[in-house]
Amino acid sequence: MQNLELDVENVQVSIYINIILNTLKKHKELSVNKMLLFTYLIKKEKFVPGKIYTANNTQDVVYKAISMINGEYLDYCESIKFIIEAIHLLIINNKISLKNSMLHSITEIEVDKCVYPESLFMEKAIEESKRMSDRQFMKEVIASV
Repeated sequence: MQNLELDVENVQVSIYINIILNTLKKHKELSVNKMLLFTYLIKKEKFVPGKIYTANNTQDVVYKAISMINGEYLDYCESIKFIIEAIHLLIINNKISLKNSMLHSITEIEVDKCVYPESLFMEKAIEESKRMSDRQFMKEVIASV
């Protein structure tokens, strides 16, 4: 049974590694706090049958993205340990760096296949979130979950 749990953890971590690498390939840098949420949302978005928000949304995009986590506190908390483990593995393998709570790609990131592509809506939300302080961002996340 323990082998099955390790296999599940390995799959989860590898999914998050793929998402993190693709996110940093596109956006170049993102804070750890924002990466935690957006990585979770990108993975979650693949399994939502109908999109709640689309790229046509232009106002309050970050707040709309954050609202997608509403009511998923336990799932989000459970995912955080896998996302942090993925970030840690990428850092110790010199794929990304961490400076002043900002994650950066070290070199041009080569990703074989994007398993969980980022929607245009999520791309807008990530870019807009860069204009928001981490403190304000986390206040909104906490208020939403």
